[in-house]
Amino acid sequence: MSNNVSNLAKLKLEVIKYHTNQNGESNTSMVNQRFLESIAKDSCYTSLSSINYKNGQIADAGADYDTKKKEGNHIACERIDQYVQRLTLELSELQIRHDADCQVYTIVTGGQAYKYMPKKLKTAPKQSDAMKAALKMAAERKALAEAGA
Repeated sequence: MSNNVSNLAKLKLEVIKYHTNQNGESNTSMVNQRFLESIAKDSCYTSLSSINYKNGQIADAGADYDTKKKEGNHIACERIDQYVQRLTLELSELQIRHDADCQVYTIVTGGQAYKYMPKKLKTAPKQSDAMKAALKMAAERKALAEAGA
């Protein structure tokens, strides 16, 4: 391990090493490399999702703040401001966690950086009859509105 690996990443790497029986209990690994990489990848995916969720909370709070400010509700604005300050601190901790997860992923994969890959549907979703009817009615209403305008 290089000196630039954070202490948190070292601890997380120890968790992965636990699954390889590299803790001295056995000379054989019970799992393969791909499994270890999937553990590291899952950690990156989860920590990135946490960051995205926290960013959403901050954005929602910002919108609430703007609404309360327009209403002149200064007490609510102060409460929301304190809430955003807490969320911002949590966000920085989540970023530290994600950075450590990405370091571990890079180590486990032999230098490959983590890239977020959204889940893809295997096939296009099947359009229900109800959805087809709703789209048809919407198109008809649009055509009537344009004709009447």
